[in-house]
Amino acid sequence: MSDMDNIIHEPKERQNVHYYFDQMSGVWVKMPISWEQHHEFVKPIVKQIKETCPAWSDKYDIIASLRASNYDLDDCIATYFTIGDTGVMDMPDRYPGGNAAMVKEKEDKIRSLEAKLTKLKSDYEEACRVNKVILEENEKSLSELRKLRDQLSESEIEAKTAHLRVVSMQQERPMTARPMTARPGTSRTRRPKTPEIETAPPEPEVLTLQCEPEPEVGPVIDDETLKAVNKDVKEVDKMNKSLKHLVKTGFEDLKQLTQQAMGGLKQLRSLDTNTSSELENIKVLYRKECLQRKILYNKIQELRGNIRVFCRCRRDDRVECSLQFPTDHEIQCTNPAGGVKKYKFDRVFTPKSTQDEVFTEVMPIITSCVDGYNVCLMAYGQTGSGKTYTMMGPSDNPGVNLRAVTELLKICNEREKIRYTLKVSLLEVYNENLQDLLTDKDSPNLDIRMQGKRLLVQGLTDVVVRNVDDIQAVMAKGDANRTTAATKMNSTSSRSHLLLMIFVEGVDTVSNATSYGSLTLVDLAGSERIAKTGATGQTLVEAAAINKSLTSLGQVFTSLRTNALHVPYRNSKLTHLLQSSLSGDAKACLFVNVSPDAENISESISSLSFGSNARQVALGKATQNVTKGQ
Repeated sequence: MSDMDNIIHEPKERQNVHYYFDQMSGVWVKMPISWEQHHEFVKPIVKQIKETCPAWSDKYDIIASLRASNYDLDDCIATYFTIGDTGVMDMPDRYPGGNAAMVKEKEDKIRSLEAKLTKLKSDYEEACRVNKVILEENEKSLSELRKLRDQLSESEIEAKTAHLRVVSMQQERPMTARPMTARPGTSRTRRPKTPEIETAPPEPEVLTLQCEPEPEVGPVIDDETLKAVNKDVKEVDKMNKSLKHLVKTGFEDLKQLTQQAMGGLKQLRSLDTNTSSELENIKVLYRKECLQRKILYNKIQELRGNIRVFCRCRRDDRVECSLQFPTDHEIQCTNPAGGVKKYKFDRVFTPKSTQDEVFTEVMPIITSCVDGYNVCLMAYGQTGSGKTYTMMGPSDNPGVNLRAVTELLKICNEREKIRYTLKVSLLEVYNENLQDLLTDKDSPNLDIRMQGKRLLVQGLTDVVVRNVDDIQAVMAKGDANRTTAATKMNSTSSRSHLLLMIFVEGVDTVSNATSYGSLTLVDLAGSERIAKTGATGQTLVEAAAINKSLTSLGQVFTSLRTNALHVPYRNSKLTHLLQSSLSGDAKACLFVNVSPDAENISESISSLSFGSNARQVALGKATQNVTKGQ
C-alpha cells in the first residue's frame, strides 16, 4: 500500500515524498527507490525521461534526481544536462564509468579550481599583510626621523647661539688695554706708571693744566670662562655631528623600507592580475556551462514541442513593485494570505527590461517561419498588464509585431536564391465575431476553414508587404479599427482579441521547392474582474465574451497537458483560430504579462499559474511545410 504524502520542510516550500503503510509496525515509512520506480505515478515520468534522454539508463539515478527536483520533470532533465557537456549524447563512449565518471570529472575540476582560488586568495592576503607591516614600519621610521630632525634643528640653533656668545664676548674686550706686569721678585702685578706730563715755564698768568682722560677698561674674562665656553661649543658640535649621522642612517633605512614596499606593491599587483585572470577564466567556464545547458534545454524543448513561456512584469512608476525576481528564470510573489510562491519560466523580464531585450529572446522562434514552420506567439494577462505594449508598442518604440515583420523582410531580402512573398492579415475576435481590420466597410461574416493542416479564413483581406512603410501602414490601419473602451483599470482597454497573421511563401530558384510558413501574433484581451473594472452595459457584455474565450483557451491547454482524447478547439472562435498553431504542427510561445501593483496580486497569481500550466504542454516536434519542385 502506498500514498503520495506532502511534507512541509519549510513554511515557504512544499516537498513531495513517497510513503507506504507498513502493516506490521502500523506506521508510514518512506518508500525505497527500488519500490518507487514501479509506482503508477513514477513509471510514466521515468519513461518520458528515458525517451528524452536515451543515454540516461540508470533508473535509480533517475528516481534520486526526481526526488531532488521535487518530481519536476523539466528540472530533472535540466539537472541531468547541467552536469554534462557538449558530448553528453555520446556519454557511454566518452565516459566508460557512465554518469559517475562524468560527475567525478566535474567535481575534480571544480575542486582544482577552488583550491587554486583559495591559494590565490591566501597569497593575496599574505601580500596585503606584509605590505601593511612594511607601511607601518615606514610610518614609524618617518616619525622617528621627524623627531631627530627637530632635535637637530634645536642643536644647530643652540650651537649658533653659543658661537655668537663667544664672538660677542671676545669683541667686548678693550683693544688698548695692556697686560699688567709683575714686580721683580713678587707675584703681584701692578699697573704701568702713567707717563709724566711736561709743563711749560710758569708765566705770569695762572694756567690750568688739562690731561687726557684715562680710557675705561671693560670687564675682564678669565681663562676658566673661555675654557668652559669652548667645552660647551665642542659638545654641541659633537651632538650636531651625531644627529646628522642618525638622520643619514634613518634616511638610508627609510630608502630600503621604501624599496621593499615598492617591491611588495609590485608583487601585490602581479598577484592581483593573476587572481583577476583566474577569476575571469572561472567566469568564462561558468558562462560556457550555462550556455551549453541553455542550448541543450532548448533542444529538448524543441524536440518535445513544449510551449515556450516568458513572463514580463509591466513597468509602473506610480506603485512599488510587489514581485521579486531571484533569477532570470524565476519570479516570486506573496499571496494575500502571506504565503510565498515561486514560478519558473523560460525567461522572466523585470520592469526594467526593454522592447529590444524581449524581441531578441523570441526572435529565433519567430524567424523560423521563413523556413516553412508555423509559429504562434500569444500575450496573456489581466487588463492593464502591458500586453498591447509588448505586442504593438508605441510608434517610437515598437513591440513584437512590427519588429517581427521587419526582421522577416530583412531575412527574405538577404536570401538571394529564394523568392519570398509576405502577406499580412489583421483581424479581431469581438463578442465571438470575426472582424477584418484591414477593410473600411463592415466585415462580412468571416468563416473558418481547415485546408489540410492550414487554417483559412474565407473573406479575410491579405496585403502583400515589401518594405517597412507597407508594414507601418497596415499596422496603423488595423490599430485605428480595433475596438477599445475605458474602464477603471485601463483607459484604453482592448475589448477584443487581436490576431496579426503573416503568411510567408518561398520558392527556391535552384531546386524549385516551395515552403509555406505562417506567423500568428496574438494580443489577447485582458482577463477582467467586473468588481474592479466597473464594466456596465455594452462593456459588461464584452467582458463576459472575453472571459468566456479565455476560459476556453485554458480548457484547451488543460486538455493538451493531460493528453485528453478530445480537445475543445471549437468552444470559441479564438481557440478555433488557434487550432492549427496548437494542434502539434507548430512552434508556440506564450507571454504572461503581470502587474507590479500589490492591489492586483490575486490576478497576477492567476496569470502566473496559467503560464506555469501552459509550460507543461507538449505539442510534439514541429515539421516544415515544404513541397518539392517538379
